[in-house]
Amino acid sequence: MADEILEKLAKKKRKKDLMSFFRDPMGFIRANPVRLSYLSGALGGCLVLISYLTDLEFVAPYDAYILAGIVAFMPPAYYSYSEQKRIKKAEDAFPDLLRDLAQAKRAGLSLIDAVTLTTEGDYGVLTEGMRKIAAQLTWGVPIEDTLQMFAKRYPTRIIKRSIEMIIEGYKTGGEVGEVLKIAADDVMELKSLEKRRTADMSPYVMVCYVTFFVFLGVLLVLYHSFIPTMVEAGEAVAESGATGRGGVMIRGVDVETLKMLFFHCGIIQGVCSGLVAGKLGEGKVIAGLKHAIILASAAFGLFAILKIMPL
Repeated sequence: MADEILEKLAKKKRKKDLMSFFRDPMGFIRANPVRLSYLSGALGGCLVLISYLTDLEFVAPYDAYILAGIVAFMPPAYYSYSEQKRIKKAEDAFPDLLRDLAQAKRAGLSLIDAVTLTTEGDYGVLTEGMRKIAAQLTWGVPIEDTLQMFAKRYPTRIIKRSIEMIIEGYKTGGEVGEVLKIAADDVMELKSLEKRRTADMSPYVMVCYVTFFVFLGVLLVLYHSFIPTMVEAGEAVAESGATGRGGVMIRGVDVETLKMLFFHCGIIQGVCSGLVAGKLGEGKVIAGLKHAIILASAAFGLFAILKIMPL
């Protein structure tokens, strides 16, 4: 009997998870980011299996596996990009939220009333979190716990720092309204520094893109100048039976191997340049995943065009 109940509960939980995924895919993954690795792994594994069974080849040998890897990393790249946008919006709205809370508290309202009043405002992605804080405070949940849950919901360095400051000020018996105002000023200062850093580093991100496309241009020149020249030289020497300088025989050139090497060089350069751009622009290597996908796809697309429509 107990096993049947547990089985029904597990079945109900799976059904609930499935419904929540279709209702809010990003929220479902955000609750447990490990789920994204399952999705990405399954997608990449299916594409690799299809490539192996059908022996696909688009540009060069084994390029189908590279394409499968690019596609498999698209969901994590999109998730990382959307989370960065959500976090940026949360950080932009956070100072206004703290100021309004501080004004409501200074007006003589209790903390619960101040939070409830604040939930009537529009703070973008933070509005839902504030409503949950108001509900939790109404149910008697300690303010420290509600604030910590709020910080977990919006895991940014700025929000976490401010929440810790507010909790410490509340524990020491300080005036909550004054603590909130100090936290708001601190967030504004941090946001100003962050914007200045982003503005200073954005040219370096552009440098990563420019150097990558210059590298692709060099590969393109080699593709259409170096390879034909080597082939002609190899054929001429082979026909004459002469040796190259230093007595070294110039043998036949494996054109397909050279093209494959150029293709792999373009993919590797795109991935590395993208990760470096993410580290320089946003301070995180994982943030460069979207750049790596874009640049690697550009390299793949260029060589695909060369394969289909030779210049």
